Amino acid sequence: MPSVAVWILVALAAVVVAAVVPALIQLRRTLMTAERTLESTGKRVDETLVQLAATLERVNRASAELEKGVHRVSGLLESLGTAGDALMNIRASIGRVAAVGAVVAEAVSGPFRSLFGKRREHRHGHDGEPRPDDASRPKTEEIIR
Repeated sequence: MPSVAVWILVALAAVVVAAVVPALIQLRRTLMTAERTLESTGKRVDETLVQLAATLERVNRASAELEKGVHRVSGLLESLGTAGDALMNIRASIGRVAAVGAVVAEAVSGPFRSLFGKRREHRHGHDGEPRPDDASRPKTEEIIR
């Protein structure tokens, strides 16, 4: 009986080997394909990393330039604000000078107005209506006269 058991074990071993060998061959093919894929992908990843590093360097330079530009613009805006404040002070001063000028003009023109007001009263009646001989003249002639 021991010889029959040995033959059964040999037969089972042959069946197992016959089933396992194709599986191992397929596994080897799959691993070789995976290795080739990883090699080609690795090369692409290396190229992509080099390009990414160059792009990041450009972005860093651009952001540094942008930051410098922001500092320059902020300085410009600060200068414009200072100039605007100065213009507002000048405008306020001109307003004060104009107010003083109006008062002085009123004081200077007062006597002339009273003098010319009497002449007007002479050309018009005491009620302010034009005299009959002046009524036919246009107002422009009256102003020139």
